[in-house]
Amino acid sequence: MKNAAIIVAAGSSKRFGSKVLKQFLNLGGRPVFLRSVEAFASIKSFKQIILVAPSDKVGFLSLKYRADFVCAAGGNERFDSVKNGLALVEDDVDFIAVHDAARPLISKKDILSVLKKAVKTKAAVAVENIKDTVKLISADGRILKTLDRTVLRNAQTPQIFEAQLLKKAYSRKISAGTTDDSKLVENLKIRVSVVETKFPNFKITTKRDFELAEKILKF
Repeated sequence: MKNAAIIVAAGSSKRFGSKVLKQFLNLGGRPVFLRSVEAFASIKSFKQIILVAPSDKVGFLSLKYRADFVCAAGGNERFDSVKNGLALVEDDVDFIAVHDAARPLISKKDILSVLKKAVKTKAAVAVENIKDTVKLISADGRILKTLDRTVLRNAQTPQIFEAQLLKKAYSRKISAGTTDDSKLVENLKIRVSVVETKFPNFKITTKRDFELAEKILKF
């Protein structure tokens, strides 16, 4: 089996508030994005690693890490970036994983669990159990309904799909603001399986998230 991983690292980091994009900051001695690259590269079946980066960084990264991955330029929205990564996926790839570089703590074991489920069902995504009570609210800030958290999950990455299935999903018209690959596959009337992650896999959005990731890596 031959698989490819698309690591999306083209975000603007607006909410993080740093002169250096969060995905390029050093986390425990290595750039944030590189931790995800290394996690997928440690699995033999992932023969192709594609990093989608801001267009002004593609040249530098391609030269510095040419032995580790190939680079694609990011687009205006996340789905544009994934599309650009898909364009570089080799024709004989069986499964494609899409992962956010801002989730640098992803473990090899969790990747393998999602991959195993995807091989069985064609499409699988990493999810996290919801611990808090979730409320549905109105536009003016009133509670409309308390949702049943036992059937709710936070979607994470990696999201892994049969290669031709993901390509088909991305060949269709995509609505602005779409940030979840599995939603595009769901639009094809395909059931997507879920796998709950066993290890920390939160997304670094704020500086507090970054500090927490640093603490976890020290243990």
